[in-house]
Order: sequence, then C-alpha cells, then structure tokens
Amino acid sequence: MGFTRALLMTVVVLAACGGPERIVKLPVPREDVLHSYRLMAEGDEMAGAGQSHFALLKYLEASRLNPYNEIIFNKLAIAYSRLQQFPQAEKAVERSIRLEPGYASAHNTMGIVNLANLSNKRAIRSFQEAIRLMPEEANFHVNLGQAYLREEKYQEGLRTYQKALELDPDILDNADVIELTPQSTEVVTEERLYQMARVFAELGNKESCLEYLGKALSAGFSDGRRLMSDTAFEKFFEDEEFIDLIALYGVEGRSS
Repeated sequence: MGFTRALLMTVVVLAACGGPERIVKLPVPREDVLHSYRLMAEGDEMAGAGQSHFALLKYLEASRLNPYNEIIFNKLAIAYSRLQQFPQAEKAVERSIRLEPGYASAHNTMGIVNLANLSNKRAIRSFQEAIRLMPEEANFHVNLGQAYLREEKYQEGLRTYQKALELDPDILDNADVIELTPQSTEVVTEERLYQMARVFAELGNKESCLEYLGKALSAGFSDGRRLMSDTAFEKFFEDEEFIDLIALYGVEGRSS
C-alpha cells in the first residue's frame, strides 16, 4: 500500500510520443530522507539474509517516505523480482529510471525483469543501455550474454561473456550474477542447450560446459559424430568427466 501511495504522490506526465518523461524530484523533509535511508539499510540486511518479504516491507516504507529516490525504487524492484512478483517489479524499476534515466543499475534491473517475463529483445536493449552507462561493470555484460543466449544469438553471447571475463576473470563463478528462477513456460530445446555448452567450452569453463551438455543429452541430443567433431569441445576430448558423461548417455565417440 505504501508503494501505491508513493506512486500517487507524483503526477506522471506523458510525452507527446507516448513515452514517459523524467519525473521532477520535489523536496522531501530531511527527517524523512534520513529515515528512508535507515529503512533501506535495514532492508539490505534482510535481503542479504534471504528474508525477501521483510526486505520488501522495509523498501516499501522507505519509498513512501522518500518517493523521489531512484536507488530505493531499484531495490524495491529487485525485492519484488526475488518474490517472483514481476509486474510490481516492472512498475518500481520504471519509476527508478524515470527518476534518474542515467542510473545504470536500474536499466540492468529492467533487463532482469524483462528476462523473467521472457521479453528477451527488451532485455537486450536494457542491458545494452546499462553497459553504455557503465561499461566496466562485468555483471551487466554477463546478463547481456544470457539474454543473447535466450535469443539463440550464440556468437554474440560468447563475445559478451568474453568481455565480462576481461573485466573480471572470476565473474562466471559468481552465483549472484543473475537471481532468477527459470520460468516454467519457457521451452528450452536440446539444440539451445548444446549451443550453450559450446559457449562455455569456448570460454574454457568446463563445469558449466558439462552442466549444459548433460542437459542437452538428457533432453535428447544424440549426435555423437557432430559432438566429437566439434572443435569447441576438443580441449575436453581426453577429459575423464567428459568421456564419462557422453558414455552415460550412450553417445559414441569419434569414429576410427
């Protein structure tokens, strides 16, 4: 309810072309600003402890007190996303962007919400804007790479992951890069899983490569000749885990 009241406190003016204009920030009493910062910090602690519902309540109260702070609304959007409440997340992050169009993290959050809604093209545009605003942020490149893979643009995804690794060699080991539960309505084909395995093979990430290759095999991929002639996997041909995995699914090795 606090979030709804906060949204009603500002008149949203629509541009002639139909797009939303930047929201003009009005003065907020100093005591309300300070209280909102305390609530935001408490919400951060709860979010870090996995208490997403309680974090959401803190951010909602902070947004009621300080309805012109883009950081609060971005955190509110992330909290809604973690609770799989994506329509509310989209409204919150839209407000964050209208409050500060140059806030890169909000564009990244919008991309994540778009991915969850299976709006892959919109997600790509959002991540590209986040990268334009903050090009050295490796997480944004990983998220863009994920969106490219969703669109089956595997070479673009590979190049984007490579850029992320240039910025942070350990970025793909960070489990918190994308925090989305896969949507049950999304159909993931064996070919897409195979291509994702190829991407991670090219990156030299054996663990993720074998994970996706295993999923592809489980989904029905069985073209052993193609697999064992694919130079992307060549570095793993003598690897015991790779050999055991394809043997588990009865995939024949290279022909003599």
